[in-house]
Order: sequence, then C-alpha cells, then structure tokens
Amino acid sequence: MVAGVPLARIQQRAFAVLGALVDFFQAHAIDYYLVGGTLLGAVRHGGFIPWDDDIDIVVPRKDYRRLLGLLDRLPPTLRAIHPSTDAHTPYPFLVVSDRHSRWVVDYAHPFDRGIGVDVFPLDGVPPPGMRRRLLRKSIALLRSMTMNKQKGYYLRPVPPAQRWRFALVALATSLVPRALLFAMYDRVVSSLPASSDGLVGNLYGLYGDREVVPAQVFGSGKSLVFHGGSFRAPAHTETYLTHVYGDFRQLPPLERRNSGHRIRAVSLG
Repeated sequence: MVAGVPLARIQQRAFAVLGALVDFFQAHAIDYYLVGGTLLGAVRHGGFIPWDDDIDIVVPRKDYRRLLGLLDRLPPTLRAIHPSTDAHTPYPFLVVSDRHSRWVVDYAHPFDRGIGVDVFPLDGVPPPGMRRRLLRKSIALLRSMTMNKQKGYYLRPVPPAQRWRFALVALATSLVPRALLFAMYDRVVSSLPASSDGLVGNLYGLYGDREVVPAQVFGSGKSLVFHGGSFRAPAHTETYLTHVYGDFRQLPPLERRNSGHRIRAVSLG
C-alpha cells in the first residue's frame, strides 16, 4: 500500500501511461529505451520490481528535443510536466503522468506529479578525465540550485558544519530566475553531442558514472517483455544492468526493498 492505495493499482496505472506514451512515440518516430529500475524489473522479475512505483525511460537527445516540441499533441489523458510547461516542477527532465491521478511527493513544497513515467534524455558523455569531472561538478551544483529554487527536497536536519554551504547555494539560487536556471542545467547536460562510437548516459540520473556506457550498449535496441507488454530495451541489456547495479540478479536486503519515495497522498481519480 502507498498512502492507502494498493501498489499493484499504482503500477497498473503507470503501465497504462507507458503504453499510451509508446504509442505516441511510434506515431512520431521517437526512439526510447527502458532503463533503471524498470529495466531491472523487466529482466529480474518480468515486470515491475515488486516494491517499485514508477517507470523510467530514456530518449536520445535529438528525439527528446523533438518530443518537447510535441507535448501539446499528447493524448488528453496524459499530463506533461517539464520546466517549459509547469512553473512548479522541481524536475529538470520530463515527467508524463496520468492526468486524472494524484501522486503528491512530500517535498519541502509538496508536489503533485501524478502517476506515470520519468522521461530522461540520453546524452553524450566525455571520457574519464578533467572534462568529465568538471561536468559532474557543474551538474551537482545545478541540481542543488534547482532543488533549492523549487523546494524539491525532503526536509531533514542539516549538520551545523554544512549549513554555510546550504546558505550559499540558497543565496546564489535566489539571484537566478527559475527559467534561466533550468535552461543552464539543460545546456550543461546536453553540451556534448552523442556519437555511435562514444559514451552516453542519463546525466540527470542518481547513479553518476555508473549510468555512463558505450553507445553500442544501447545500439538499435531490442524487444523485451515488461508487465506483459513488449518494449524497447538497450541492445546489451545485461551489460547495462551490470554497469549500473553490479550483481543485478541479487535481491537487496529486506530493509532496502522500497522505492525510496516519500508520498504524502495518492489518488487514482
């Protein structure tokens, strides 16, 4: 149960959003891949990880840009949440959710993102070295600034020794308009074009360099069964999962079998 709603019903609603979104992708020749916990669930469980409550996909940057220009053509049952369409979103990436659902995340400013799918761009990534380190530091700073600007973080005690850092980030954030801040974030993340013989990754993800793999790992993709449907996955699925999770077939200990989301309220509408 999540906020009084059976998890299975939440998963089913998220799956319906995925199906409608993939139909839209096919109609507009947009590529995508299952990633993250969704891909892990497909391989290890044949569907959702039993304790997961959302869906993750990536879209190559060139198609992601086209997709952002097509959001007003999405089916009326879907809601697009992106900095360009929603002034309250704390997310720098696209979220597509069921318009009639409520899924209120218990951030400092609670945010209703609905039940649905996180859509991340797949970007080119420089090889290990100074440029990669600079990119990572820039992303970490911009993530902190956007979270601070939109109050998209869970309230928690801040150790006294770190309060000055949070105060500096808050001060810097207050001086930058929201739209400019998100535009800077997007510009930094997409600064290197993807190439078929380079490295690619979801730079908005939480796993850092573990999500960076050779472009051939994604390749032209392959079909994979997820929750009874057939969807597109990286061509070398197990290589990707091993890079992100290590021994991905090993179940985590019981105390870690949760989504990690703090949800204040859920409604299926």
